[in-house]
Amino acid sequence: MAKAKAARRALQLNVEGLFKLLGGTPDQRLRFWEIFKGITTPRELALINSQLNTLQTLVNQVEAGTKALKQTASQIAKQ
Repeated sequence: MAKAKAARRALQLNVEGLFKLLGGTPDQRLRFWEIFKGITTPRELALINSQLNTLQTLVNQVEAGTKALKQTASQIAKQ
């Protein structure tokens, strides 16, 4: 559950940063966000959360693989 909250927060910060890059006043950005939320159904949000969890799992697997590769390379270098 904590990972999902962290993923949602990271996504929120990324979206917020994107809105700032797009320009406009804070009120215009807020209005856009409210419109976006209004047309996004709860099921779509559940799907997005599921995709974020899947991506996090993939990132964890890549990280574990990279650590194992680094350890193996270190052992080979010692020989």
